[in-house]
Amino acid sequence: MTALARELQSRNRDVVLISLPDTEPFVRNVARLPFIPCCEKEFPAGSTPAVVRQMSRLQGQEAAEFVVRICAAITSALLKSLPRLINSVGIDALVLDTYQFYLELVPIKLGIPYVHVSNALHFDYSGHTPLCIFDWPHETTPAAVARNRAGVARFMELLKQASPAAGDYAERAGIKMDWENYTTISKLA
Repeated sequence: MTALARELQSRNRDVVLISLPDTEPFVRNVARLPFIPCCEKEFPAGSTPAVVRQMSRLQGQEAAEFVVRICAAITSALLKSLPRLINSVGIDALVLDTYQFYLELVPIKLGIPYVHVSNALHFDYSGHTPLCIFDWPHETTPAAVARNRAGVARFMELLKQASPAAGDYAERAGIKMDWENYTTISKLA
């Protein structure tokens, strides 16, 4: 994201990174970019190392479920604080990382443009390739595509269960969600 932020700055765009407090030293001192902290109450400065320690002890499905729960907790906190922050700062567009599931609900509700960037391994919700959380080989047989789609369905169910805040937010905002297919991915980029 920092490389993209610098490229946008080179095109005379105002850029600010919004994230949890623990990322502020890197963003300000290393990346030398403007920063606005969010979710300070739920994820105060210094809380990330404990999460990383706990995650480092897990493997396989247990690790995947833990990461989804943490992402869901962050999403829940962001859904509460981000709309107010965006309005108070006057942000008119967002670049979102695809790992932060359902965060696009905020710009959809606010009616501002957003794009997704995949900084991690890509999540292919079509089933043509296995989701990056599975160690399955890429195959194009009908059985492999069916397996991949079943994996996507399991993952989407895990996301839905782990993040009821996203469902509540979408419902309150009047956003129709297709929970079976991740249809809120940006159409712009």
